[in-house]
Amino acid sequence: MIFWSSSRRSSSSLGLPNVLLAVFSAFVPALVTAVDLDSVLSKQTNLTIFNDLVKTHPDIFAKLPNTGVTILAPNDYAFSKLGVWDTQMRHNATLVAAILRYHIIPKPVRMTSIVKGESVWSSTLLTDPAFSTVKGGQHLIMTKQPDGKVVFASGYATRGTVLAEDLAFDGGLVQVIDSVMRVPEDLELTTRNAYTDITAFLGALFATGLMGEVVEKQTDLTIFAPRNSAFQQLAGTFAGLSNADLKKILSYHIIPRSVMHVWELKNDTSLTTAEGSDSKVGITLFTNFIYVNSAQLIQTDVLLNNGVVHIIDNVLDYNQAGARPDVSQATQSPVFKVAGTQTETGTALPTPFTSYIPCTTGCPAPGAATPTTEAGKANGDDEEKSSSNAGLAGARCTGLAGAGVGVGLAVGALMIGL
Repeated sequence: MIFWSSSRRSSSSLGLPNVLLAVFSAFVPALVTAVDLDSVLSKQTNLTIFNDLVKTHPDIFAKLPNTGVTILAPNDYAFSKLGVWDTQMRHNATLVAAILRYHIIPKPVRMTSIVKGESVWSSTLLTDPAFSTVKGGQHLIMTKQPDGKVVFASGYATRGTVLAEDLAFDGGLVQVIDSVMRVPEDLELTTRNAYTDITAFLGALFATGLMGEVVEKQTDLTIFAPRNSAFQQLAGTFAGLSNADLKKILSYHIIPRSVMHVWELKNDTSLTTAEGSDSKVGITLFTNFIYVNSAQLIQTDVLLNNGVVHIIDNVLDYNQAGARPDVSQATQSPVFKVAGTQTETGTALPTPFTSYIPCTTGCPAPGAATPTTEAGKANGDDEEKSSSNAGLAGARCTGLAGAGVGVGLAVGALMIGL
């Protein structure tokens, strides 16, 4: 399945003769050539590793869909960039199979058919629930840059540029790329390793139990995740909330049963949230900016194993579903009333809720006292706020080595208005 961005012209505007020509040309390679996949790959001197993988995985490449496919073929340099390919990855048969299936789109897609400035997502043959629960197969995003180059985006913001395009074989097309596409992982691993500017949101999900109850269990999610500075600015406000109230706020940031990429967010439409069947967020488009209620999308299309994340600049409030942006202003004010003394933001300041992220490195020994952090105090760990956030899980050493207080270096599929 392939979905084009809104810049795609309708078929009616192209005219029937052009439509027929476009449809015919898309399948010409399969019709006029009987060159097999091995022959095409062997002619490329820099595809030795990928070609070997094709030969050793006939269970995948000898059983391709008869409707035609698009195969992304990482060159040898792409595998060398992994560093751990020879020592670790290539010996994990299950992982290798998942990676290979993630590089196959079950339909021929010509790079020349993508318009400059246009993005399109496609499902892949990766349907193994151990790696993806996205309906129809895990997604890849492809974008044609102004210079005409097509770039594929995958998990952890891993990108691959097409170096040789539309190489025809008897089962479809091959696109040679300069990076191995990374299979998207869950929200926790993606946040820890690539998008550390949403660790406050991640910690709050763990604190309220929503991580296990919703985010890790459900499929096909769209998540609007506020950046850390949004939580920093409201640290005092959230310190006085009960677990139930915080849970409702966080649920309002989750759209269940629908993976919505950025170009599928339409102006003046609404999306039902996990907070309740009558709980909705509104979408506003203005020039190059996209807003959910009054919060601006600042980083988009972060791929997960069960959906997609869009990063926003403010926390949403289900009690103010009618909030809309003042487009005459460069930034929008928080919809929550700011309380407490910590209203400043920055990497040198405590980030709420990050102490609730499970520890992975540098963890205290069993039975050792867990150090009290400023973030923990903001969450109601001090005695004066014992009645607030009383139902939150105990704070845990994060082991993030500072992650959660800095802006992630990874780039989403599209930066809006920045």
